[in-house]
Amino acid sequence: MIPRLPIVALCVVLLTAAAGRLGAQDLSVGGRLGAVGGAVWFEDDESNDVMQPKLGLQLGGVVAYGLGSMLSLQAELWFVQKGWTETQEGGGRRMSYLELPLLLVVAAPWGTAPELLAGVSVGLELACSVTGVPDVGGVGCDDPRVEWRHKKVQFGTWLGLGVRRRLGASQLHVQLLGNLHLTNVNREALPRGYTRPFSLAVSAAYLIPIGGGAR
Repeated sequence: MIPRLPIVALCVVLLTAAAGRLGAQDLSVGGRLGAVGGAVWFEDDESNDVMQPKLGLQLGGVVAYGLGSMLSLQAELWFVQKGWTETQEGGGRRMSYLELPLLLVVAAPWGTAPELLAGVSVGLELACSVTGVPDVGGVGCDDPRVEWRHKKVQFGTWLGLGVRRRLGASQLHVQLLGNLHLTNVNREALPRGYTRPFSLAVSAAYLIPIGGGAR
């Protein structure tokens, strides 16, 4: 079993350390709340099933460091839910992750301005369950009746756009972010098969500067 609590603690320590070392005049902290629609790119030589997305929650914190009037670097820590439904078989997966994204944000230097985001992330699975299968639905993915061998650490890419609104010294960001897992989550995929979750998240982040004024 993956030692989840030490990894969670390490993520928190790293974010706290980063906040302490960066210049306070360029540093902002805040929170993020949103909704996630997750599905999967799936290919299997033995199945023609179609995958439909499940809706989930995105909740976390943000540490943003200004790199100039138009650039900033954001380290975030999220709890995020993903999953999918198999339309023919009726089953599906619901997975919860602790994700640590690192995002580069480009925004015009106006009070209300568009912004572009791109970055990478590492995700640690916190929970996984099988849904919608008679006599099995609702059990964990490691249950012997399911035996879904899958990878619990995922690496992914993020790309998105949004709008930033200055509210005095603080900032409100409304963003649309797309995520693709780079890792084949299925350990037992066939030679030409793959299972890669992807998601689309709509969220709002509110940032408060520490020490200095708004960037």
